[in-house]
Amino acid sequence: MKIGIIGGGKVGCTLAHHLPHHLVGIVGSSSEKTATLAARFKVPTLSHTALAAEADVVLLTVPDRLVPAVAQYLAQKAQHEPAMRNSIYLHCSGSLDLAPLASLQKTGASVGSLHPLQSFASAQEPLAPLEGVFMAIDGDAKALEAAKELVTLLKGRSFYVPTKDRALYHAAACICANYTVTLQALAQKLMSRWTDNLQDAYDALRPLFEGVAANLKTVTAPGEALTGPIARGDITTVERHLEVLPASIRPLYKTLGSATTCVALANQTITPLMADELFSLFESAECLNNQSNFEAATEEETSHEQ
Repeated sequence: MKIGIIGGGKVGCTLAHHLPHHLVGIVGSSSEKTATLAARFKVPTLSHTALAAEADVVLLTVPDRLVPAVAQYLAQKAQHEPAMRNSIYLHCSGSLDLAPLASLQKTGASVGSLHPLQSFASAQEPLAPLEGVFMAIDGDAKALEAAKELVTLLKGRSFYVPTKDRALYHAAACICANYTVTLQALAQKLMSRWTDNLQDAYDALRPLFEGVAANLKTVTAPGEALTGPIARGDITTVERHLEVLPASIRPLYKTLGSATTCVALANQTITPLMADELFSLFESAECLNNQSNFEAATEEETSHEQ
């Protein structure tokens, strides 16, 4: 399989790094960037057109907002370059469906998506590992087959996420990755009251976070790693938290507390009576993330769609 990459950012460079024997070219945002990338990954300096005509699979690793424009540009070029229509085009966005690739599909090309469920912090060494990483795929039959083969080359694990579920899939990923960072930043700000600076506050919290991350690696479900006052049913401590927290943070604490109560209840570390008391504190009428409720709601939505 010959792979071409359009987009020389964090995702594009990581994929190029992990596909040294299959990469035929990588195109950046300018001719200078393309030349630098070509030298870095030891491939020829190619234009968008030459790259798409040469590759079996073209990965679009540009920012989400640029995917439609890049696809349209390639579709226009494909009108005069038949070889481009034989290529398979996969965008690497987690949130986008296949609509941004419609212009390419109209040329007769196969289109799909491949999104590694991984955090990409930098385009420089060391690059994010991909072995064992789950990768969401979608597309027409030919694109899906190519995506599966590409995931195998990357030593990842493919799973199918249909177009209608892309936003929900991406929301789950954002909660796991992005909002974890946000929570650390909020905790750092609170902790800085008792340290000399923000860096010391984060240094104080980091071992706690790393301990939680280590615990999560030892369990089969995240909820099993839950500790703290809600897991113990320590309602008095939670009441005190709500009394002293800044008003701006209190609503978030209540939302997270309600969800955490659901986890503790599922773990059976608290009784239903304790859970009711906690829900009352959090001004929550029900367990919003209760799995049975979620599944029932999903089934109801599906039946309506059908």
